[in-house]
Amino acid sequence: MKRITLLSLIAHFLLLTPVFAKKETFKYPAFTIPAELKKNANAVVRLDEAEFTVHSRKSSSLTQKMVITILNKKGEAYASIPFGYSKFETLESLKITIYNSLGLVIKKVKESEIKDYSYSSAGELIGDSRFKIYEPVQKQYPYTIEYESVSDYKGLFVYPSWKAYPGYLVGVEKSIMKVIIPSEEKLRYKCINFKDSISTTTINDQNIYQWGIDSLPALKSEAYSTGVLSQSPQIILAPLDFEMDNYPGSLESWNSLGKWSAILNQGRDQIPEEEQAHIIELTKDCQTDIEKVKILYEYMQSKTRYVGIQLGIGGWQSFPAEMVSEKGYGDCKALSNYMKSLLKVVHISSNYTLVKAGESNNLQHTDFVHSYFNHVILRVPLQKDTIWLECTSQKMPFGYLGTFTDDRDVLCVNDDGGELCHTPIYTIEQNQQIQNGTFTLLKNGDAHAEISTIFTGIQYENIETLYHRSSVDDQKKFLYEEHINLPDFTINDYHFQEDKKQIPSSVLSVTLDVRNYASQTGDRLFIPLNKINRITYIPPKLENRLTDIRYIRSTEDKDSICFILPEGYKIESLPEGKIIESDFGYYQSNAELVGNKVYYTRIFRKNKNTFNASRYEEFRSFRKELAKADKASLVLKKITKS
Repeated sequence: MKRITLLSLIAHFLLLTPVFAKKETFKYPAFTIPAELKKNANAVVRLDEAEFTVHSRKSSSLTQKMVITILNKKGEAYASIPFGYSKFETLESLKITIYNSLGLVIKKVKESEIKDYSYSSAGELIGDSRFKIYEPVQKQYPYTIEYESVSDYKGLFVYPSWKAYPGYLVGVEKSIMKVIIPSEEKLRYKCINFKDSISTTTINDQNIYQWGIDSLPALKSEAYSTGVLSQSPQIILAPLDFEMDNYPGSLESWNSLGKWSAILNQGRDQIPEEEQAHIIELTKDCQTDIEKVKILYEYMQSKTRYVGIQLGIGGWQSFPAEMVSEKGYGDCKALSNYMKSLLKVVHISSNYTLVKAGESNNLQHTDFVHSYFNHVILRVPLQKDTIWLECTSQKMPFGYLGTFTDDRDVLCVNDDGGELCHTPIYTIEQNQQIQNGTFTLLKNGDAHAEISTIFTGIQYENIETLYHRSSVDDQKKFLYEEHINLPDFTINDYHFQEDKKQIPSSVLSVTLDVRNYASQTGDRLFIPLNKINRITYIPPKLENRLTDIRYIRSTEDKDSICFILPEGYKIESLPEGKIIESDFGYYQSNAELVGNKVYYTRIFRKNKNTFNASRYEEFRSFRKELAKADKASLVLKKITKS
């Protein structure tokens, strides 16, 4: 008897579509997705099709069709796509259709079911930008959601770019893009990890560019990586000349982009006369310019707070310094401009600086002039030093940028235009965690601990949460749940203090009672020498590491712990000293018995560096060796009376 499979039944059913339904009713059946695209995937992009048309320097439009099959609950994050609109962007149409696993339409989303939000509803923000979003509620997987949209733009100098992947754990069946631009205008583009050809034709005085890719398997994120997505195919698009809200500009060079930014902010640096007099009074006894900068920075912090402002061209143009002075708030642009204006009163020049902020400082493509920026800081070049100021935080130490904007290329705006500069790189000598502790061990394995830790430079941010949590309950919650790596303990007391200098530092002191710090087996106590700063993470084994291994920053940890041994026990086993030396890092530990005390010392340092992906297994072995060394235990044996 011939075997009938589920797949053959489905295929037979689809062939009979004239009987049961119109042929076009069946679209995107999930079972046709190739198995290799579903591997490691929570969702699969069936089609990502975009057509961007430049009508003039003041007008453009984008037509999109995005079809995504959601394979499981974890893929739901890709089912909802926000569509923004504002003074400069009109969402002309939005059509959303949902299909079941066979490709049958199960829902045509009504306009009333699409939510409309102001970006300001997400936080402290003032703006006229809004977005529409649909949040599907489907209980059966897989299902497919299709978005079709048309947006019109009034002036645009950040063109929509093309990225093959929307994120991790998503396969891509087909992704294509077409750009139509008047032949008198120039389309600038940069291909990244894309080697296929770009089709170019000219029809009716319009240049048409088209490219695409298909059958991309899902990507997993990789530890210690520049980001797998940064290795995926993408094309950055940008105009040569543009116009925003009657402000013409050019992306011919970083200098020309800086000129456009400077023009946007012309005449917005006026400080009220009464405040000018106050500023002069504040700084009259300063002996150096750096003293003046510090006093005015702290004055600015005490007087203002951050509020995002995205009104009109406010996404690029700062609000006047007078408004900040009056209202006491502003966004990164307004507050940096205000600080610049304060310094101008005391004849100190500074640079309004555009930066791509975020914890990861991945290399930007500085050979291609384009607006990568999402934040503004201030650069103050003095005779003997350059001070960098983050103006949106009321608590940031003077002259410290931290992981949000350190070690990256930025665009510093000056009177002549703009120039690329690089923000500070914090060194291993600056990025220290120095921990000293005493553990008094009891016969039952419990311990009383007193630990003091100094954090400097980037590692100052390890306990940043404490600086911003005012309540004791919130601070203790952080210490219990996020900071102290012990399984069962009670905090008896804690205190911390900050030193907000240019390379900031803080000291955290805690006293603890730790239950079962040592494990008891018969007449022996097994005492872990490093339980509070232990390396445990070992990157997973991979068939094919795609990206290079990367240490973003240099850091050094130093630990010194004194264990006071309980009476009635003697040392049975004391671990030997350990040195692990590699270009991946340096590790040293040692334990020494002095009377009834064991002194344990440990150093682990790693330098900012990038290693070839081919060395991944070597790196895993290094991490394994570290984890093993950090598990070293001291063994005590009960002294028996003879």
